[in-house]
Amino acid sequence: MRRPSPAALALLCCLPTLAVARASEPTTGAAAPAPTRLLHEVSYTTTVPPQAEAKRVEVWLPVPFEDDTQRVLCLKVKADVAWELTREHVHGNRMLHAVVDAPKTAVTLSWTAIVERDQDAGQGGGAVLPSHLASDAKARVDGQAADLAKELGVTATDQPVRLRAQRIYDHVLSTMVYDKVEPGWGAGDFDRACRVGKGNCSDFSAKFIAIARAAGIPTRWVSSISVSADHVGCSACGYHCYAQFRDGDRWVPVDPSDARKVLEKDPAKAAWFFGHAEATSVVLSVGRDLELAPRQQGPLVNYLGGPYVEVDGKPWSVPADHRKYESKVLEAAPR
Repeated sequence: MRRPSPAALALLCCLPTLAVARASEPTTGAAAPAPTRLLHEVSYTTTVPPQAEAKRVEVWLPVPFEDDTQRVLCLKVKADVAWELTREHVHGNRMLHAVVDAPKTAVTLSWTAIVERDQDAGQGGGAVLPSHLASDAKARVDGQAADLAKELGVTATDQPVRLRAQRIYDHVLSTMVYDKVEPGWGAGDFDRACRVGKGNCSDFSAKFIAIARAAGIPTRWVSSISVSADHVGCSACGYHCYAQFRDGDRWVPVDPSDARKVLEKDPAKAAWFFGHAEATSVVLSVGRDLELAPRQQGPLVNYLGGPYVEVDGKPWSVPADHRKYESKVLEAAPR
């Protein structure tokens, strides 16, 4: 779908009638339970500053993913350049795409979406792909991952998938700490995660996924943004990823990094993150080693949790202060 001119697209939508309570309504008595469904208004803006002597700037900006746990009810796009809404056909990730030849000024893309998000308790379906059992560029399933799968006793297919996945989850929690100080964190590098035992959500997820795939359990990467109150108005501070493993015909979420953050203070919550993902995250994409739409000239994209930019066909890293999102909860349905 190509947009012919650089003007804002009107936001036209009809919100569904939901059996919900307004998030702003006061509650009485006991503390309100966590919501199982949230209606969010989320916006994401990225700006590529002027590039001296650049012949071509190309931008891909993911928009919220759609599946059994998340629905995009409305999407408004605002840009100062021509753009198109595209979808890559392996995972179904959608994105805004813009090309500017010989740009003289900054390039800005922005979207605002109304997103209905369910707490993910393993109710999501969808296809199992060959990549869900294969190596990623930064997380191979042979070598150390295969050795760990054997050591943990999770390769026996006569055992329940959930039990095997639980052992892998527990192993990740017991062998890693959440840390964004030690150099190299954030790339989802399995070897580093095993060697250093530290990292952020990307590193925790990479370790779980590689071992699970080595055990023959289809597993996929999920990139999201957090819309919890402590991330409102921040500059790209709320990126979050987790994993999903396949049990029967459903994708079951696991969030080992958030679990590790609360393990000492709230072990019950840490256990809850095996099999659940909060409704306070909005999924942007699934998968790693991605070909975008249209395909980028650079290498496969590690994961798509924000804008990907190429300047004259080469990847260009967007500074954190040039990518920003904001959100608010419109309605919430309690547990």
